[in-house]
Amino acid sequence: MVNAYKEITETVKPPALHLGDDIRIVAPASAPDMKNLSRSINRLNKLGFKISLGRNIRKLVQRNSLAAPADERTHELMDAFKDDSVKAILCARGGYGSIHILPHLDYDIIREHPKILIGYSDITALHMAINKLSGLVTFHGPMPASDPDEYSKPLFKTFLDVLSGNSLDISRFIDRVIKYIYKGKVEGKSIGTNISVASSLTGTQYMPSPNNKIMFAEDTGITSGDLDRYFSVMKLSAMIGDFVGFAFGEFRQITDVEEPMPYIEDIVQQYINELQKPSIYGLPFGHGEDQMLIPLNARMILSSDSPYIELMENVVD
Repeated sequence: MVNAYKEITETVKPPALHLGDDIRIVAPASAPDMKNLSRSINRLNKLGFKISLGRNIRKLVQRNSLAAPADERTHELMDAFKDDSVKAILCARGGYGSIHILPHLDYDIIREHPKILIGYSDITALHMAINKLSGLVTFHGPMPASDPDEYSKPLFKTFLDVLSGNSLDISRFIDRVIKYIYKGKVEGKSIGTNISVASSLTGTQYMPSPNNKIMFAEDTGITSGDLDRYFSVMKLSAMIGDFVGFAFGEFRQITDVEEPMPYIEDIVQQYINELQKPSIYGLPFGHGEDQMLIPLNARMILSSDSPYIELMENVVD
């Protein structure tokens, strides 16, 4: 690979998705729940898409809870990017293990064969590395083995409208009043979304520069002390102050701990008050009931007033 760890500043947009296109489902992290996966495939087929599966999903090659050994997960993802008949790649689920394959991906090939890549949670490692080293716009969005109900919701039409290039309006996903932590309006490129995975990449060649970036953050199964550590790592590495704004989704906090702990919102408030950057809290993404579509490595506006998030450019070609 040429310039393997140099950040690509020129944005690459994947081709638009259309009904009838081939969508490849891969498992770059943990093994998928086959029942949920089947439900999602049936729904996507009924919508008019062709669905193909990565080579590991139906093979008995699981290692502990991982879908396959790292080299096989790498080949599965790269095969999807290299196959020109594939128009979009859905990560079956998160879990853990995406970070294992980062050194083995060919980011030049990904840049030369851009595809819509969708996932969240542990897939954040792939988003960040690919955003940085390929320049590709990727997408936080529902995963077929984790979120089968998302493909049946009326809002999935909005999801497809954005991916087909027919709409820029991702504010349709926000059906609630959002809190603001620090009032203001700012423009920047999106980055995120799982804060524990993002924190684990701090100091590595796979972490994009925070300059002029809006950080989208969510997490699950953490204490407020964990979140404090994630923020502290980014603060001690002198990067947290370079983000221009923050958009927080849903957090699932562990409350059954021996020592009294503050609420996660208290920790968020503490750091944002110190940073004094435009920040909002409670967007419908993370490990809750709703999963909005968030283009990553895309230019957008964040505001403490509705519509909260506005895309400034088409995210597909």
